[in-house]
Amino acid sequence: MKLRKTCFGILVTACVAVASACSSSSSTSATTSAPASQAGSASTAPASSAGSTGVAQATAQLSTLLTEPTTIPATSALPHAPAKGVKVAFLTCAATACSLLNPGFTAAAKALGWDPAVITYNAATPGQAVQQAIDAGYKYIATTSITLSTITPQVQEAKSKGVALFGAYTDDTPNGTQNGLYGVAQNGAGDLKTGAMMADWLIANSGGHANAVYVDIPLYPSLVGQGQGAQAEFSKLCPGCSFATLPVSVTQLGAGQVPATIVAYLKSHPSVGYLYLSFQDLDAGVAAAIKAAGLAGQVKIVGTEGQASQLQEVVNGQEAMWSILPEPYVMWVVVDWMARLSEGVLTPSSLNATSEGVAFIVDTAAKASAQLSANGGNWPGPANYQAQFEKLWQVGA
Repeated sequence: MKLRKTCFGILVTACVAVASACSSSSSTSATTSAPASQAGSASTAPASSAGSTGVAQATAQLSTLLTEPTTIPATSALPHAPAKGVKVAFLTCAATACSLLNPGFTAAAKALGWDPAVITYNAATPGQAVQQAIDAGYKYIATTSITLSTITPQVQEAKSKGVALFGAYTDDTPNGTQNGLYGVAQNGAGDLKTGAMMADWLIANSGGHANAVYVDIPLYPSLVGQGQGAQAEFSKLCPGCSFATLPVSVTQLGAGQVPATIVAYLKSHPSVGYLYLSFQDLDAGVAAAIKAAGLAGQVKIVGTEGQASQLQEVVNGQEAMWSILPEPYVMWVVVDWMARLSEGVLTPSSLNATSEGVAFIVDTAAKASAQLSANGGNWPGPANYQAQFEKLWQVGA
């Protein structure tokens, strides 16, 4: 995610600002990823036995994703409340949308009685902010969208000084004392899971005949991973489906060229029935462009990490479905890991329980309207998730 609201919006903003660092991906040619059937024939072909089984499995897997989660995945309590006064820092991007993450970190740390700080980093030189946090004596440092390979000297210094690093929205693998990274929220496994979830909805909604195109920015491994997760699910469950990828670049996104690129693709691929957007920034102007091109009846628009504007499109009947992911909750997860490390109980199972995040699907006007009314389209996380974490930390009332 973000911040558009999602992490990719952070990266997009940063990359547009430093285009030279992000100009390596500019292809807009679509690639088909091993479709189970030829495009154009799936929508009329009778469902095979394997296809019917796949639709049933996809539908079953969706059952828990169609309602808003009310509980956090973490269930094991700390042996006792952590010591107070621990200095912790969160390195956030300069984009305004990062404000969605910042308060979550601060609130979670303060709930433990810790001393939190939020430090804004320059996307071109993230190591400077990491160094600043290390020099200031922060025991635990969280980052968003900073990969270890871009801060190698600081990682080594953090390891030497016993400073633990935590991340969010990267595909880095945490190995604790080996690489200095102790946990990554919204990680690579979560990307695969998101893609599979989206594929399940497309398979079920189409009755096993989805012809979908996935729009992503190949520069970002998380988006590539999401597409891989979707493709794997289609290959496993839907022999009557087709799945292709339409790559776009950061430059195209920043220049507002994505809608025209999508329209051009749809015109040349009239059998496509589903447009799958990998994150919400790609959605700007798409529904209007498709309508203006006379293609509104051709495709259903779906995507991940929907926000207020996407939910309003669902209410208006212009888009079909968006997955919803929380931002404030993510930082409570990271602080939970810090608390567990402080008590010596951060384990692979406790990381795995929450690293992939929580999500649900909004695919009706009524559900979208309810989200807009309840939280303005910015779902913070499972109901009372703060109190649930505090109970686990033994600091709640």
